[in-house]
Amino acid sequence: MHTQKDRPSRIKGWVMPLVGFLVAQLYFIACDRFSWNPNREINPGTIMGRIMNSKLFTEWFTPYDLPISNVITAFLIVTILLPALIGAVKVIFSTK
Repeated sequence: MHTQKDRPSRIKGWVMPLVGFLVAQLYFIACDRFSWNPNREINPGTIMGRIMNSKLFTEWFTPYDLPISNVITAFLIVTILLPALIGAVKVIFSTK
């Protein structure tokens, strides 16, 4: 019987964060579509309140109606999506 050696999967390193990002976006789309609001009041005087009410998240980057969804999406893009895309490009263009 022929057995193959288990090779480490490089795909897992960038597919799982990408799936997590897409699941989060589907949740935000559902919240936006059905007008589900988080039961959390963010005080405008706090750091998070100032970030949410900044011009960046109220006028420029507004994929969703809820400002908290915009802030979380921007955070996920920087922390999850960019490293996942860099890993994917490295796997695709790596020489064997």
